[in-house]
Amino acid sequence: MDTAARVMVVDDERGICQNVEKILSRSHYEVVCALSAAEALERMRREPFEMLISDIVMPEMNGLELLKQVKKEWPATKALMMTAYASTDTALKAIRLGALDYVAKPFTPDELRATVGKAFAGELTPAAASDAEIEAMEVIDLDIPFDPAEVARATGEAYVKTLGPSDMPVIEVKISEKVENYCEVGEMVCDIFKKLGATCKAGTKSHACPQKKASKKGKAAAAETVDVAQLVGIDMPFRYDEVVAITGPEYVQNLQHEGVSFVPYDELKQNVARMLGHEQGDIDVDMPFNRDEVEAAVGASFARNLGPSDMPLVEVNLPEAAAHFCSVGEMVCDIFKKLGASCKAGTKSGVCPQKKGSKKGKAAASTAPDVARLIGIDMPFDFEEVVAAVGREYAMNLQPDGLSVLPYAQLKEKWARSALPEAVATSVGTAAGAAERRMLVIDDEVAVNNNIRKILARKEYRVDQAVTRDEALERIAKTPYDVVMLDLRIPGVKGLELLEAIRRQQPAARVVIITGYASIETAVQTARMGAVAYLPKPFTPKEIRGAAENALRFAA
Repeated sequence: MDTAARVMVVDDERGICQNVEKILSRSHYEVVCALSAAEALERMRREPFEMLISDIVMPEMNGLELLKQVKKEWPATKALMMTAYASTDTALKAIRLGALDYVAKPFTPDELRATVGKAFAGELTPAAASDAEIEAMEVIDLDIPFDPAEVARATGEAYVKTLGPSDMPVIEVKISEKVENYCEVGEMVCDIFKKLGATCKAGTKSHACPQKKASKKGKAAAAETVDVAQLVGIDMPFRYDEVVAITGPEYVQNLQHEGVSFVPYDELKQNVARMLGHEQGDIDVDMPFNRDEVEAAVGASFARNLGPSDMPLVEVNLPEAAAHFCSVGEMVCDIFKKLGASCKAGTKSGVCPQKKGSKKGKAAASTAPDVARLIGIDMPFDFEEVVAAVGREYAMNLQPDGLSVLPYAQLKEKWARSALPEAVATSVGTAAGAAERRMLVIDDEVAVNNNIRKILARKEYRVDQAVTRDEALERIAKTPYDVVMLDLRIPGVKGLELLEAIRRQQPAARVVIITGYASIETAVQTARMGAVAYLPKPFTPKEIRGAAENALRFAA
């Protein structure tokens, strides 16, 4: 470059700003720092900058809001986002809003210089997001998940502007005048400061107040040292002797972590036996009954043959062997009758060939169900068969207990439609049917796939499924979809092969990533390739519905 590129660095922590400035200045960039988004925008409106490097979590206007504003006013300005609160959600949003990369704090000087160098060299490609997607995207802080407008209506604009990462307003308190003899190191009015007229040398060197340090040492020395060997336990820091004096040794010996004393079962049995005046004679550990008492009630034979299930084990002896009875197949056998002995195949394998053949025949005759067509893992019925019998609305709202419950919002809409004149109601119904959208769920976990389909079907979306790579590619090639829910890890799929196929064959489809292996890196990578949402597993039905609805808002 003939002239040094100008970089605007925005962070509400002055130390971070200064460090970034120092790192990039050594690479001959001209760096200007701003401690707020408002200050950065004011400076950028007066002077040109080739790059914006901004923190995300800041009071008043956060980094994503700033990024959105900068890309709107200066679309050619390159942008990098940095944050100590790294998440897949903010990473995806930053990339979709136009940032070239997303840097998680803490980072090394080499990492920052390398990322900035790639951005200026054109090695990082911005994501192609539509104006509708950018406009509709919520850019409030991840750790303050409330709509700023709604909060402002309830609390006022001033309160919302001062909200910090802890959801508490950040209020700057300014002292009207400097307190006499106030020491910045110890943050107090200091006697040494008063005598010397300045902070003491020890405090200046170590940045620790010697008076406070000495005070802490004195308190620690004065505190009574506890003899840990005398405690009940490491998680019960009470003196053993003191507790015994109040409650007795048996209570203390049986104390549990939650502070409750339980007498062991064997000891409890012995105590009861002693109280009854005779030795214990229980049948078994899982049948805590006295053998003599049981014998007196039911007889010695019954008590002697009792098993773990509290049922007597009775041995049945046949008076004589049945004719042609084969012990291998445990049945009267035709082969045995013909040969006079068990068949050779059965003798060798220990398995009856007649029973084995019967099982194979039954297995071949039965038709294996297509699990992708079932209503859910807890309702193993073919969805379309149930729809044909009871109607689509009933099937879509089936619960695990077999009852069909209409969602409240749908019930309300249905009731409102029934209150309208017939002509108006008909037109509303037609419009609702015309608005049906088609979705594809690609996930090799059948239970997850079925659950997502079931959740989305309740919103009257038309949902197709694919559980293998080949099935997914076939559906993508044949059927146009508004939204595709894509799992990142499917057997036989290389990297982001399926995402590439969707972007190539169906550029208008909106892709929502669902994954049990979430990472910032894959969130950034998939966002660059066009994914509009990134959901780590496990997710809630509300999150799935929200991701689908947002994706449809962005759909072309």
